[in-house]
Amino acid sequence: MKGIRIIIARIIYAIHWFYLAPLIPYLINKLDIPIQLAGLIPFSFFLGSGIMQVPSAYISTRIGLRNTLLVGLLVMSISPLMVSYSRTFSELLLSYLIDGIGASMFFSTGGGMLAFLNKDSPAFALGIYNAAFALGGLIGLNWYLIFKNGILLFYILSFLTLISLIINVCNPNLKPKWNIIKDYRIILLGISISGIWGVYYVIGELYPTFAFYYMHLNITNSSLFTSFLLISSAVGGLLTFIADKRVKKFNLLIVSSILGTLPSLLLYTNIYYAGIIITGIFNELAISVMYSIIAVLQKGENSTMGLALVNSLNILIGMNFEPLASYFGYYMWAIVNIVGLMLFTLIILIRQSISV
Repeated sequence: MKGIRIIIARIIYAIHWFYLAPLIPYLINKLDIPIQLAGLIPFSFFLGSGIMQVPSAYISTRIGLRNTLLVGLLVMSISPLMVSYSRTFSELLLSYLIDGIGASMFFSTGGGMLAFLNKDSPAFALGIYNAAFALGGLIGLNWYLIFKNGILLFYILSFLTLISLIINVCNPNLKPKWNIIKDYRIILLGISISGIWGVYYVIGELYPTFAFYYMHLNITNSSLFTSFLLISSAVGGLLTFIADKRVKKFNLLIVSSILGTLPSLLLYTNIYYAGIIITGIFNELAISVMYSIIAVLQKGENSTMGLALVNSLNILIGMNFEPLASYFGYYMWAIVNIVGLMLFTLIILIRQSISV
């Protein structure tokens, strides 16, 4: 597979999504934040990433995929330092929002370049792309355990992000076409899968807090169990090669989406670890298959547009699951499943128009 430098950067990029999750209880106490507002911390990152996905894709049509990706990594390298020096809740939210803006400039550009470099097996390449995200998320989730020396964990993340920028300078600077973004099928795909996406991130970002306050697990154990989500997600990403075989991608998307959502209800039981693992495998498979469908519908580097649009919709809709979940407290898993599956029913509107 071509594009290993992008995969390495994807791992570093993913750390940014999760490294604050285990620190939320600490930040709640440090900044005197009501627990009901805990979901606003990851929400701020999602907001920054969500609102800038499509604008970032447009920027890539002007300055190229590589240059857009490099700017995104530069912004992401600065954000951890801003987070570390935040002294108020509003400063923290602004700093993490800026991190999300940088992330928006990386995701679709990196995916578009990978799809271009691996035209013969886009599903496998994008599956590896998502598996790399799961690996980086796993590292991010345990970042505070790896670097317990306070502010050092922020400086190390900033440095590694800058290194990932440097190694990607030699990538080709492709320029995708903007008009491909008008495909209505991409819009409906993004909306219907947004709930599936949202359930995953509620687990990834809020399960440590849920387990600490409602299941009375210590913070180290709860983060360990959430790590199972990322490990199983890596497995799900690697399984995406199935979509390159003689399998209907659309049917695989439907099955994996359902299996990537409902098992999260097991988080209420004493086999919560099974719920995390099953959800992780099939949720990641569903998202990766969706990306591979886009790579087929929009060829090569032009898939950047579709990836940006669908990810923007996933984030802008799915991020609302964070405050929704924290508001409903103990009942969060039931609520996010109901809302997520209601959105998923919209997928029937495009079933006949997607033959892959």
